[in-house]
Amino acid sequence: MTHPPVRPLTLNDLPLAELYAARLDGQVFQIADSWCVIDEIDGCDTRAMAASQLVPPRAIAEQLTAAWIYGVAPEPRRHQFCVLIGARATALWSARVQVREIVRTPDDVHTISGVRVTTPLRTAVDLARYTVSSMSLPSPSLSSPTTPELTALLARLLHFGEYPDVSAAIRLCKRGSPAHSALAVARFAAVNAALYALRQQGESGGARSAAG
Repeated sequence: MTHPPVRPLTLNDLPLAELYAARLDGQVFQIADSWCVIDEIDGCDTRAMAASQLVPPRAIAEQLTAAWIYGVAPEPRRHQFCVLIGARATALWSARVQVREIVRTPDDVHTISGVRVTTPLRTAVDLARYTVSSMSLPSPSLSSPTTPELTALLARLLHFGEYPDVSAAIRLCKRGSPAHSALAVARFAAVNAALYALRQQGESGGARSAAG
């Protein structure tokens, strides 16, 4: 029986010197700006709770932070969150965070260990629609709509969300502003092959496990 994840430690719990000493002793590991005891699993729950320590409770983890929480991208240098327009919760608790106001529907967000995170589909669409400067991608343009790095990330997000192809992502893209939608649709056009390869890898791994 697995135990529920424990809230990561922060500077409100222990002084920084003690946390660093505990890390050197192998008692904790650092995740975002928090520390987890060594027997905790570095999974979606732990990452979501660690990310939540950076912002007020009403913030929603999105884009690269959401992708990191799902385990399909490395931790970003600067975490990305959004709040609903009018939420009045844009105050930053950490210099490592950027927060934007945006409209979201309940279908765009789900909860992991009490932390609100954009769904894998919404996360993929947001990453396809907007410039991802922290991934060192070029400024978006229809003449150069995607990169192998972004294509692979979008495929991993859709695979994590168990989408068989990009059709749901393209439908969601087209619900936004035409300028961003055209860019996102162009980017997703390159994702199907990568998504198919991930699905084939998963099926091959499952077949080998069943045979063993």
